[in-house]
Amino acid sequence: MNLGAATVRLFDRYGERKNRMAARMKFLIKKMGWEKFKAALDEERKQVKLPAFVNDYLKEAWKEKNPPPLPNPLPPMGGEGRVRVVDEAWLRDNVVSHKFPGYKGVNVRLKLGDLLTDPARKLAEIARTFSRGELRITIEQNLFLPWVPEVSLPALYQALSDIGLAEAGAETLEDTTTCPGADTCRLGITSAKGLGASISEALSNGLSRYKELTRDLRIKISGCPNGCAQHGIANIGFQGAALSKDGKTVPAHDVFVGGATALDQTAFGERIGKFPAKNCVKLVEKLVELYAKEKQADESFNATMARVGKEKIRELLAPLAEIPSFDQDPEFYQDWGHENEKFAIRTGIKGECAGVPVQEKVPQIESAKEKLAQAEAFLMHKEFANAQLEAYEAMAQAARVPLYAVLVDPFTSEHSLWEFENIFVRAGRSGSEWLDFADKVKMEKEAPPSEGRVQNLIALAKKHIAVCERLHAEVAQTQSPKPTPNPQDTQG
Repeated sequence: MNLGAATVRLFDRYGERKNRMAARMKFLIKKMGWEKFKAALDEERKQVKLPAFVNDYLKEAWKEKNPPPLPNPLPPMGGEGRVRVVDEAWLRDNVVSHKFPGYKGVNVRLKLGDLLTDPARKLAEIARTFSRGELRITIEQNLFLPWVPEVSLPALYQALSDIGLAEAGAETLEDTTTCPGADTCRLGITSAKGLGASISEALSNGLSRYKELTRDLRIKISGCPNGCAQHGIANIGFQGAALSKDGKTVPAHDVFVGGATALDQTAFGERIGKFPAKNCVKLVEKLVELYAKEKQADESFNATMARVGKEKIRELLAPLAEIPSFDQDPEFYQDWGHENEKFAIRTGIKGECAGVPVQEKVPQIESAKEKLAQAEAFLMHKEFANAQLEAYEAMAQAARVPLYAVLVDPFTSEHSLWEFENIFVRAGRSGSEWLDFADKVKMEKEAPPSEGRVQNLIALAKKHIAVCERLHAEVAQTQSPKPTPNPQDTQG
């Protein structure tokens, strides 16, 4: 958590704030250079102080050292006479071992990460019955039940079957990961879901003969270079792109091979080349066939591809890079899942992953002053508890004003005060008297209310609002790109 908080703080201080398309960590690293970025990050870690609520959460999360008791009674085993033959493939693919005896973890496979409302509600009830009310989201776009009693697996399988969510193959090759792509994201160049569905169908049919050989492989498809599906760390990764032929635009994908994030191997995939989208299903088939042909003993897919070499792979796939003329095959110029639609690249727009990151209503310092006036009114009427809360909220509202100017929009009042300390105080843009401000004010808010405490809190709020007003004015006057920082000058 310390590293994560330090990384966020570093980006908040030096990341791009004017061009949202460039507001990404990779651009900051490129601007600073890896060594300077790493040195600045190390210095930041020495200064970072996590807010109390984070440490409290972590302590609570790690508190449970002993296995919890199995539920009594165990989840129901279903009605009389129900046939419950559990699919062996589901047990192997979707059920994982657990550190506590008597329990299993179960992956609920969602095709391309999609889930309709009705089965979602029913799945929530299944989680209450079979998993102590816990349901988690996985990075592979599935859902995970972490507390399933082993003896209840047959009943769980039946319950999932009843709502159409008992499909095997979770986290195998056929469980393709995609971003929304051009279907809903305006940054998407190609339909990641369209290609993903086509590949999954091919793996279930024509390529099913390789199911056992390739079950541990991962395919990830991103509709644009921003890589929301993490295609760069997949065994086979696709990145949305475009090609042209005779003045017409053709949907395409840059293809990457050999990515991995296993504990014993971490690697980015090697770019093999750019291929028209309509040939990408065949491309997967070619790579799988190559693996089956060249594999030695227990050699992994990545090891085989590395040994075969990029040039030989490119040579094998070269015919798939060819594009027929529009007259020969007009469907070749349409994207997967978007048949009978003209393919075109949209420009000058914002997408899901780089859209508006701040609230539509611009925070105003007047809102903080209104809260402060309300606190003073409560104080006058001897309503100390309400006055204490309003003074706290006045400071949180004030903090949002300069934060908005640097495109930071915290979700809660507590986060607003922490981010104020992070971005402005620890960056040396306000006096050291505001260090640990968030924790101190939170303690005051939660302390027993009294007239003296409220008077002190209101006085502090007035001072804080004035500081936020000044900082906002300064930020507004200096909306120019920040120079690359010298790690030696970095303050906490």
